[in-house]
Amino acid sequence: QPTNNNPFSHTCANKSENNTENKARCKAAETTLGLIVSTFSLGCLVGALLAGILSDKLGRRKTIIIGGLGFVVGGAIQSGSVALWMIFTGRIVAGLGVGIVSMVVPIYNAEVSPKHLRGRLVSLNQLSITAGIMVSFLVNLACEKYVVGWRISLGLQCIFALILVVGMIVLPESPRWLVQQGHDENAKRVLCRLRSVARSDLATGSNNRKHEAIKEEFDDIKETCENDMKLKSAWPDLFRRGMWRRTFIGIFIQIFQQYTGMNVIMYYSTTVF
Repeated sequence: QPTNNNPFSHTCANKSENNTENKARCKAAETTLGLIVSTFSLGCLVGALLAGILSDKLGRRKTIIIGGLGFVVGGAIQSGSVALWMIFTGRIVAGLGVGIVSMVVPIYNAEVSPKHLRGRLVSLNQLSITAGIMVSFLVNLACEKYVVGWRISLGLQCIFALILVVGMIVLPESPRWLVQQGHDENAKRVLCRLRSVARSDLATGSNNRKHEAIKEEFDDIKETCENDMKLKSAWPDLFRRGMWRRTFIGIFIQIFQQYTGMNVIMYYSTTVF
């Protein structure tokens, strides 16, 4: 039976025992494990769907902060769980946060970074995720000998989520989003901050090379946003003639990525091996 130290300890004593009670216990354990994993993925799905709407309405920065806070709250609920429903709730809330952050952080990185660093910064984000997965396995290995080790490993994730939230508080909004909202002067101010150019230099035209680079970048952003507004694209446009092939390529790349079994190994490796 579950305990306060381990509210999801639906374990079976010995899978080789061929009796009805043990089979039922093993089935309950496997179902519980599957639900714990899948509720997180469900939260990620919903969070990813909400991310686009939130980032367009509230801005990239605020949306990332919301996602990070969701991750913190979800991790805290999981770490402090004394019942299965708390585990499930924490997984869903954390999943919402991770889904939002996973969608919006690459967009933010691309929109605030200079052209020559854009690809590297977006790739670094994915590399960091993979490195984080490896670190999480090492943390689990270090904590497995403690009765409350699972609480430690689940709680540690809150630290990194808090770092993200605090970091986003001091970072500026995306200049592209500011232009989309009609805040051109704020967008120029942010570009100056991001490119280490004093706002006075932009106004006076001093420090000419950087001034021209920022003006050119702002004009590119402005032109792109104006063209996007003229297009007024909608979801059905993804499947119109001339576009549907690109849409299906994107969809099936994601599907085949999952078919490689990476997530199965990541979630169930300790059970499989």
